[in-house]
Order: sequence, then C-alpha cells, then structure tokens
Amino acid sequence: MNNHKVLTVTLNPSIDIGTEADEVITDQKTRCASPSFDPGGGGINVSRVLNRLGIYSDALFISGGYTGNLLKEMMKEENIPAIPIESPDKTRQNIAIIDNSIGKQYRFVLPGLVSDLNIWESALQKIDELTDQYDFIIASGSLPDGIPENTYSEIASIAKKHNSAFILDTSKSSLIKGIEQGAEFIKPNQEEFQEMKQIFGAATDSELYELLFQKGVKNIVHTHGKEKTLLITPESETSFTPPKINLRSTIGAGDSFIGGLVAGLIKGFTKQQAVGYGISAAASTLQSEGTDLCDAAEVEEIYSTNFQSHL
Repeated sequence: MNNHKVLTVTLNPSIDIGTEADEVITDQKTRCASPSFDPGGGGINVSRVLNRLGIYSDALFISGGYTGNLLKEMMKEENIPAIPIESPDKTRQNIAIIDNSIGKQYRFVLPGLVSDLNIWESALQKIDELTDQYDFIIASGSLPDGIPENTYSEIASIAKKHNSAFILDTSKSSLIKGIEQGAEFIKPNQEEFQEMKQIFGAATDSELYELLFQKGVKNIVHTHGKEKTLLITPESETSFTPPKINLRSTIGAGDSFIGGLVAGLIKGFTKQQAVGYGISAAASTLQSEGTDLCDAAEVEEIYSTNFQSHL
C-alpha cells in the first residue's frame, strides 16, 4: 500500500445499520432480518473503498459516546488508521431497510451534532498539523448541526497552504460555501448543479463551469444519474456512460466514486481513466447488499470491460 498519501475528513460520521423486511408496514411492527453494522459517513466510506483498492489512507473523524467507541472499533477491524476528534455528542446512526415486496430501499438519515465549537476548532487544528504528510485531503459528507457552513473552505485553505490536493464531495450550502477556496475535484449531481446555477446566477451550464473555474475549482465531475457522467476541465469535456448494473443499494455509491477516482490518480491513471475507475467503484457498490461497499475484483472487471480500452 502507498504510505500516508491520503487523509479523509468526516465531520458527520455514522454507524450505518442495514436490514431488510418482507414488507414495510405503517402503524404496525415491521419484522426485519438480522442487521449489518458498518462504519459510515462520507470520508470514512472513501477510506474503506481506498483500502479495498490497495491505497493507504488515514481517516480523521469526530467521534462521541458509545456509538463513537463502536465506530472506532469498526475502523480498527477494517485496518484503517483512525484519527478521532473526541466529542461529548454521540455519533449518529442511520438505518436502511430494503422492502422485498417492492424491491425498494428506505433510508433513514439522522442528524449529527457538534454542540461545542472547540471540537470543530480541534479538528481544523489537527488537520493543519497533519496535512504536510498527505498528497490528497478528501472532505466528504454532510456537516453536523453546530458547525459553520464554510468549514470545508477552511479545510481547502489549509490544504492549499500545504500544497495538498483538496477534493470536496458534499451538497447544498456545504458545497456552495465549501468551494470558496477552490478544489481539485468537486462532484455535483444534477440537482446540486441546478441549485448552484440559481445561486450564482448562471444562465447556462457552460457559464457555471467558468464561474467555478474562476473560484479555483480545477475539475468538475457532473453526474446525471443513470444517463451519463461528465468530466469538465478548463481544457476539455469528456462524457461517460455508466455501465448497466443490478441495483441493490445506493448507500455509499458517491463515496465509492471518490475512492475509485483518487485510487486511480494515485495509480498513475489519467483524469479520464480515474473517473472511469471511480464510476466502476460506484457501480460495484450499487450492486452490493445493504450498507456494504464495492468489491475490488468486481471494480477491476467493470473498469476493464467498460472503460479501460476506451480512454
């Protein structure tokens, strides 16, 4: 494995619980199958994917209460070095239930909380202390209640100071405020992209791309769901057609894309190849059960079949 190349940052981690039921019924008890428990949250999932793809990473996250202790144990079980920022607030839990009667998944996402701003400041200080060790700083996931909306731009500023590539994968105001200091890659979906167009007053996609480049964003991965994925750089635009899959669970697919993208970059792929590798990691995760993530062998197979000879 590569040595200390990647630091993932997860400010709103979770314990992800996955299960299934014959049918989800309102106002009655829904009997579920034995649950699975996984460490979750954007950056943590990115570290888990990187680990599966043979890339070393450290995971910095806020951890609190008995659920935070469980999260740290889970990271140890997956052999991912953890850098916990201790908090008095319990780490949140999420639950996903597959309703087998309709073949659909219900996802219940609970909020996180950081009630003491000293915790946030401790996280920033620790990132500043460590960043010299890393080529990539990946900030991924939502922000918990109590943390300023511009937190990701603060982390981007730290990464810039230490000449580390900053990759941001978040949404809504966290994304809008988070790109104030630029980023090496961002990955808005179509809904997030349309929201940014309205906020920045851009009349066309091309106009928004140019505004984002002016803010210091170097590469834009614009996802359109099943239809296509676009890689936009100041020099070129590349369109990718996602492979056909047997969809089982959407949990962690976006994080898997980021993990695959960065793994590809570290392995020496071109940007286009790295995006194809990221799409392959996301596709593998979409076919996995519950809260599980991609399988390395399947990622390689999807990539070689769909992208390797075309990029």
